[in-house]
Amino acid sequence: MSAGKSLLQRVEDRIAAGDVALPTPNQLAARLQGITRDPDFDLQEVVALVSQDAVLTAEILRVANSSFYGGLTEIRTVRDAAVRLGAPELVRLTVLATQKGDYTVASSVLKPFVGPLWDHAAAVALGAGWLAKRLGFSDLQNEAFVAGLLHDIGGLVLVKALDEIAKDAEEPLRISESLFQEIYLAAHAKEGYALVESWDLPDVYAEVVRDHHAEDLADRGTLVNLVALADKVARRLAIGIESDPSLVPAAAEEAHTLGASDIMLAELAILLEDVAQGRRVPAV
Repeated sequence: MSAGKSLLQRVEDRIAAGDVALPTPNQLAARLQGITRDPDFDLQEVVALVSQDAVLTAEILRVANSSFYGGLTEIRTVRDAAVRLGAPELVRLTVLATQKGDYTVASSVLKPFVGPLWDHAAAVALGAGWLAKRLGFSDLQNEAFVAGLLHDIGGLVLVKALDEIAKDAEEPLRISESLFQEIYLAAHAKEGYALVESWDLPDVYAEVVRDHHAEDLADRGTLVNLVALADKVARRLAIGIESDPSLVPAAAEEAHTLGASDIMLAELAILLEDVAQGRRVPAV
């Protein structure tokens, strides 16, 4: 435990000193979201922006041609993908693909933690957006998706700080899964809140990062509840750092508050399992 506290303090000192390359808001994603807020947006402008990046194009075409979308003919261009998926879905998948690029570290010791962090962020983003649509909160769908993507970004801040510590260490950094979880549970919400609060984003995103684990639902808005419920589904499925198979999302207060049924949450669990296992990506 003392070693955990010592390493946690070193991590927090690094972050406080500004010695960590922190994630920044993705400019392409922000631009795409800004364009599509206009009901008269030009689809060709969206297609042109996405097509500038070969990696993004490849990922979007992969998803567009997946069995989930059930297309009978091969999709070969981003424009064809936009027609198949719709512009809002194309933008959300672009956000996912670009954000994934932040989840990298140099230290081989830390690499096993980065994948689960990303898997959880992606699952909760997709899950929160899906819940918003299914529960009649379509006006919150994009916000729920982004909030889900950011809700545990403090974990990425911590692993980036540990990566910097590993680079400067005279001896190889040794960190067990249990020690990483201890550091993560102690600081990810605080560090994530500080990061998102520093960005030029609506306050509600920082509030989601801070409050999605809070037990008192009295002052929590719909957006926080959507993310918290998707988070519980993902944790029950062991998608991410925090797994808890004892969780029963359908019995959670968020489910009752939002009106999410057992059947709906079972369907979401199946979709998120498919995402985690790389079989398909659901439309949200």
